[in-house]
Amino acid sequence: MYKLKNYDWPKELRLIINKKCNYCCSFPGGGCKWCHEDGVHYKKGGNKKEVNVEDYLFLSRVLKDTFDLEKVKVGAMEPLLYKDLGLLLSGLKKDLNFAEVSLTTNGYLLDKNVEVLEKSGLDNLTVSMHAFNANDYKDITGVDAFDRVKKCLEEISRQKRFKSVKVNRVLLRSEGVWQDLQNFFDWATEYGFVIKLYKLLWSKTIKSEDYFKYYLPWESLMVFLRERAKLIETKNYNYVGRERLFWQLESGLKLETDVFLEKKSKERANVCKKCELASFCQEGILSYGLEINDEIVLSACLLRDDLCVDLYKEVKERNEKMLRLKVGDFVYSMIK
Repeated sequence: MYKLKNYDWPKELRLIINKKCNYCCSFPGGGCKWCHEDGVHYKKGGNKKEVNVEDYLFLSRVLKDTFDLEKVKVGAMEPLLYKDLGLLLSGLKKDLNFAEVSLTTNGYLLDKNVEVLEKSGLDNLTVSMHAFNANDYKDITGVDAFDRVKKCLEEISRQKRFKSVKVNRVLLRSEGVWQDLQNFFDWATEYGFVIKLYKLLWSKTIKSEDYFKYYLPWESLMVFLRERAKLIETKNYNYVGRERLFWQLESGLKLETDVFLEKKSKERANVCKKCELASFCQEGILSYGLEINDEIVLSACLLRDDLCVDLYKEVKERNEKMLRLKVGDFVYSMIK
């Protein structure tokens, strides 16, 4: 078993199960996508690989046993568009016994799928909501669905469907953003949601004028946090170059943020020290654990398509021994 005792990494599996999304998140009025397509690392123009639930479950079982994984998060461009989602989640929770099964969604189809998610044994639900007013929400996502998603989340809270509900937000500078954030915090406090604030990630595809126009770091809230919150926990991932900070406001609201550290220092993985993109990286090697896309490709980095390994053949052949060896060698090559 690969314990990776000397590597402080998130012991998680992340499954990116499709390339489809019913949103097109971009800068307001600009049309430039900033979602990175969730780091799916797939070739443009389509893919002929056929991947089913049994493939995902075989892969997940082998990686769980090999690396002693405890958590699995299911995402995608939009996972609620995946037709066999209930079977997959049920298999991960009830058959493979992951301690924590989570799902990240934009929430548009939640009202039609909440029963399936609950019956599957889903532990934690995460919904992305990058503005807390209907106009900005529509400008960012391209979809007029703010009220729909908000009301569904409120109903989920009232019925206590899941162990926890987290709302992700990429901070973007806009008119009235501070009042928008205060309303967002008040709402999340009322309904018992956790909030995760993300910085706008740099990408080679984003124009500098767009990035600087909309970039708003969570550190701009530092005076607010100093007056109204306390830091209750910190998780350090030195090789990754990342710290996860957990705050609690005096209102009771729980808030999560990340600090991105210099990737070329001696504590970092060698691949980061030698990377020409390291100074611009806001994630890091294996920052979310083992991330697998819908072509059964394991990716170690958000920004680089070359730091990947294709596991499709081993999964389809149910070659457990070779799968363990291939993933183990790849992971160690990233962190040595």
